[in-house]
Amino acid sequence: MKRLLTYLLLITIGLQTGPCHSQDGAVSIPQYPFVNYGLNQVEFYRDSIDFYGFYRKLDKLVTTGTGKINILHFGGSHVQADIWTGRLRENFNQFINQKEAARGWVYPFKMGISKNNNPANYNFNFTGKWDGCRAVNPSCAGNIGMNALKTTTYDSSSTFTLTLYPSAKTEYLFDRIKVFYDIHHQSYEIGLDSPYFAKQIITNKIGGYTEFVFEQPLKEVTFKLLKTDSIQNIFTLYGMFTDLEAPGLNYNAIGANGASVPTYLKCTLLEQQLNAIKPDLVIFSVGINDAFDPNFCQSCYENNYRQWLKIVRKVVPNAAILFTTNTDSYKRGRKGKFYQNVTGLEVKAAMRNLSYEFNAGVWDLFSIMGGLGSMEFWVRNKMAAGDRVHFSSTGYKLIGDLMFNAFIHKYEDYLLTPIARIKHD
Repeated sequence: MKRLLTYLLLITIGLQTGPCHSQDGAVSIPQYPFVNYGLNQVEFYRDSIDFYGFYRKLDKLVTTGTGKINILHFGGSHVQADIWTGRLRENFNQFINQKEAARGWVYPFKMGISKNNNPANYNFNFTGKWDGCRAVNPSCAGNIGMNALKTTTYDSSSTFTLTLYPSAKTEYLFDRIKVFYDIHHQSYEIGLDSPYFAKQIITNKIGGYTEFVFEQPLKEVTFKLLKTDSIQNIFTLYGMFTDLEAPGLNYNAIGANGASVPTYLKCTLLEQQLNAIKPDLVIFSVGINDAFDPNFCQSCYENNYRQWLKIVRKVVPNAAILFTTNTDSYKRGRKGKFYQNVTGLEVKAAMRNLSYEFNAGVWDLFSIMGGLGSMEFWVRNKMAAGDRVHFSSTGYKLIGDLMFNAFIHKYEDYLLTPIARIKHD
């Protein structure tokens, strides 16, 4: 009966979308002549068996209201801003009727790094002096977390406060947080600053984090450093994972401005931190910065991705994997003149090759947005920035809506398979 009611709801949503041609559980999208809506699908070049596991979990969450799903989306500046990924998060929350949701992974981008943008749905306030380090810079060495950044303080009196902000339709809360930091004999320990209290505090040295479990959901918490030994003189933060005990879906955006695939290969703690989150779906949107390398080599790009995928497969061998091809972009030449960045076509070809090799999906954003040269149309329609690389808020939200609809259409395909008829546990 629950499944039948869900299907009727999807049909009702589809009937209400009007002239924007959305259907079933998909969201309503404006129509632009330069967007190839007919190509908006997740493609597979072998089979989609790994996605069946993800969609089976999603179906269980939709039809029974039970279970937990973690999505991890890697990218560069397109993802760090969290407008594209934020739109996806909101759409998934609406799809599963999740009015209170966990925010998932968060990082204090402005702690110790000037001119570094932070997503709009959370903020970090802090005291003390913090020194940030970005893996895109050759000088950033040592252990680096999976967000390709780290921030360090030597001041034992330093504090930092995380505050989550609600969206129009979702209240973001947490009742547990994993704080990832460098745990060693010289490191300060971490605790809660008054008036915050936890019913349980667990330090996992192998996982590289301390987890705080609270009595009730919160939207803000302040942490302080604890000097418990005279040799302690440093604290390095790698990020935080906020979660709710309740069933639901966490959409974790892992983005770093300027990041390429080699940037993420510098993240020595990637395997450790992946293991603490164990994503059900991993999305790779890294390639736009690689494509701006004048010495770009498609085979080198593919080999770098193979190293990255090897780590992911080791930690979560059954996770679904999705590649999103580059957006179209332009390079700036002499006297400010722009010219097409044809390397995007090579990135697209590389992702198709990797999709076949790793039994992964591909969402061909390059072709969907209009193909080579289409960025000009996005700029003229105020959906992309004048640099012809980044997008406006409207443009990123459209990309998020398109990608969500591609997910939902593939979910609908899954519902027609024999495995979907097997009763959930």
